[in-house]
Amino acid sequence: MGKDKENKALTKVYLGTPYFNEEQKQRVEKAKKALEENDTVAIVHFPFDFQYQEASIDDPKEIFGTFTWQVATYQNDLSAMNTADCGVFLYDLDQIDDGSAFEIGFMRALHKPVLVVPFSKNLDQKKLNLMIARGATNFIESFEELSTYDFNHFPSEPQTPIDVF
Repeated sequence: MGKDKENKALTKVYLGTPYFNEEQKQRVEKAKKALEENDTVAIVHFPFDFQYQEASIDDPKEIFGTFTWQVATYQNDLSAMNTADCGVFLYDLDQIDDGSAFEIGFMRALHKPVLVVPFSKNLDQKKLNLMIARGATNFIESFEELSTYDFNHFPSEPQTPIDVF
């Protein structure tokens, strides 16, 4: 898969999402694969791949949850968002995650593009908070679309695939 002049891999993507159940974890793997297939993406930073002292929910170690771990995790995520070119958020409307909402707002405060990929078992019955809806640069509706989106130019689309409240 060669990179031509038009589709040069230039972009560092911050991949944000809740990561607390198997369904969410499977989405991450699909999103990472789609982003890695995208000719305009150079780096995908998924924060759970870079945990402080390798402590995580699945492998807590002694430090997990301590004040030191909390501060380091927060700072590491802010640093990753600061150095990213954009954010891609797998937004779970069945289990709203305050962390994802914060990260979307933080990236927009940095004037960085944010792509939201909404998920729900009943997406047609859900409504999206206007702060997320209007904070998004674009909405991606499939992993296939994520693999072909032009991260070198960030085409915007303000229309949401679901209703906004």
